[in-house]
Amino acid sequence: MPAFAERTDFTLRDPGALGALLVYDWRLRKLLTDDEVITEAVDRPVSTGVLRHLQRLGFIKAVHGVRPHGGRMRLWPIVEVLKLQIVLDLRHLTGARLSACVDALNLDPTAIELAIDDWERHVGATGDERSAISRSSAGAHPLADQAFITGLAAASVQAFISRSGFDTVSEPAFLL
Repeated sequence: MPAFAERTDFTLRDPGALGALLVYDWRLRKLLTDDEVITEAVDRPVSTGVLRHLQRLGFIKAVHGVRPHGGRMRLWPIVEVLKLQIVLDLRHLTGARLSACVDALNLDPTAIELAIDDWERHVGATGDERSAISRSSAGAHPLADQAFITGLAAASVQAFISRSGFDTVSEPAFLL
C-alpha cells in the first residue's frame, strides 16, 4: 500500500487536486467517499454510523482529504471497502453483531488478505458465488468455522468486483 500512500499524499492535502480526482468514477480512482460506499459500492445496508463503528474497532481505515472550503473528508481505499463488504456479508449470513464478525475475521487475517490481494483477477467476471458457500457440516458455529470464513471472504470479494463493473469504466483519453 505504500505506492498508494505516496501517490495520493499530495492529492489528499491539496483541495484542488482532490476535487479533480473526485471527478472520476470511483472504480478508476479506487478511492470512495462515504456517500459512494453507502449508496453504490456495497450491497448490504450500511450507514455512516456503521463505518464509524468499524473504524473504531480498527477493522477498516479511512484516509482523509482536505475539502475546498475547509475541513476534512473521509475517503475509503478500495481494499477497505472490500473488507467492509466481507464483514457485512458475514453479518448477513450469520445474524451476529458486527463486533463479533470483526472478531471472527481477525482470528485469521490471512483469509481476508488473500481474498483482497488479487481482487483485480475478478474484473470482468459475472455471478455471485456467495450463495455457494456452505457452513460446516460438523455443526460448528459459522464464526468459528475458518473454512467458512475463508470461502465467504473470497466469494464476497468476487461478488463485489463482478457486480461493480470495473471493466465497463474507461480511463480518460489523456491517460491512454
